[in-house]
Amino acid sequence: MNDVSPNDPRLTPLVAGPPRPKEVDLRRVVASQEAIRTISGQQARRLGVLPIAIDREQLQVVLADEDGALQVPQLEAQIGMPIQVLRAKDPGAVAAAIRRYYPQLDSATVGTPLGLFEEIVQRAILFRSSDIHLDPESDGGCVRLRIDGMLRVDRRMPLESMGELISAIKVAAGLDIAERRVPQDGQVTLRSAGDEISMRVATVPTIRGEKMTLRILATESLAAELADLDALGMNDAHHRMLLSALNQAHGVILLSGPTGSGKTTTLYACLRHLRRPGTQHILTIEDPVEIPMEGINQVHVDSERVSFNRALRSALRHDPDIIMIGEIRDAETADIAVKSALTGHLVLSTLHANNSTGVITRLLNLGVAPELVTTALRLVIAQRLVRRPCPHCVRWGPPSETDREWLGWDPQEEIRVPQAVGCHLCNHTGYAGRTGLYEMVPMSRAVREMVREGAGEDRIASHVFGDLRLATLREDGAAKVRAGITTIEEVRRVTFLGDIT
Repeated sequence: MNDVSPNDPRLTPLVAGPPRPKEVDLRRVVASQEAIRTISGQQARRLGVLPIAIDREQLQVVLADEDGALQVPQLEAQIGMPIQVLRAKDPGAVAAAIRRYYPQLDSATVGTPLGLFEEIVQRAILFRSSDIHLDPESDGGCVRLRIDGMLRVDRRMPLESMGELISAIKVAAGLDIAERRVPQDGQVTLRSAGDEISMRVATVPTIRGEKMTLRILATESLAAELADLDALGMNDAHHRMLLSALNQAHGVILLSGPTGSGKTTTLYACLRHLRRPGTQHILTIEDPVEIPMEGINQVHVDSERVSFNRALRSALRHDPDIIMIGEIRDAETADIAVKSALTGHLVLSTLHANNSTGVITRLLNLGVAPELVTTALRLVIAQRLVRRPCPHCVRWGPPSETDREWLGWDPQEEIRVPQAVGCHLCNHTGYAGRTGLYEMVPMSRAVREMVREGAGEDRIASHVFGDLRLATLREDGAAKVRAGITTIEEVRRVTFLGDIT
């Protein structure tokens, strides 16, 4: 994989784009089912061979080690198809990928609705899906997976089979299988490739039948690639601002963004950073706990029975140094969080707002006094998630005049930007993986003074993004487009409504 942008000064002007990669990043490739079926699971595990795609009547495989190459002629004769061997960017990841693509299912569940459920979950994990949707349709049922923020149809089935599948999941989640007229919520856990996969289950009656949505709660091992703050995609300035706020003995750090913008991922990355010395008591209050973590006391709060503010009051009696609150939802929780920071705690949480400066307004609207906001608040972060172009099929070309103007680029400057195409290695979407766009407001002396004076969002934004020249979400996106990390279409998709102009 070559992630170097053609705008990099190390490249000559004659280079139109990065060369086609000779190796495969298994984290950004999803093997096709057609390819997987060409080799049995037993044979794939024995030979250390992972088939990933069939391209131009040629089977592409990745080998766990070079010894597997000796078996290629034998495999070609067996499957009746020429084989192209690709190199893995991380050879150690091949064996783990083979285990994921060829799970050893419990023979007792094969061919049953529960076995089908296990198969769907395993495919969702392989695709790095965040949600599974089981949708009733007029002529059957549809299984859709949310991959990189977008829903894609995975399979269709008869309506009767969909009903049996939903009933099997309801039994596993402890829900009432006879009740189809009211919404139900629960949780179910399956084991896949050595990991326990927990999912939130929600049902709702529709005019065509019962719909079910499963939210996959990542395990720590599945989220290992995001273990460090510098894996989130922050630029150097944003990274320094966040580290500075995390190194404070007390204060409030607030994250904002729509559902699915990566706030929880950022919070957990912060907690991983803070737990490393092992000298502080870290306690979280979540609904639900999304990623179990060693070295941190995580409290699951059922908000229907115990409110966040009640759980937070109780948590303060356990002498925590650092508190993470899943979400500030009401005035009382906001008040306790801010006052906790004033009494020597570092508090991390999320608060819904359209942009970073809107978080300050939202906190004031919840009834927190301006004096408390200016004293306790350390950093405000707004973020979005954008998809990364597939490294195996990305093309490079000049941006349009409209895009140049929207992103503030010189109309005369020679720029080439990545453009999504689509190939068999990215399921013809043109994208593989995601990264974050960030916008941060540090609570400097000038910002504190403006809050005390009752300044509006526009004045604060003018100072932070104009006078201090910190990057807005759009500007951070523009920089990542130039670096080849995302596309203009993705930046438009996630920032168009939330731009600060």
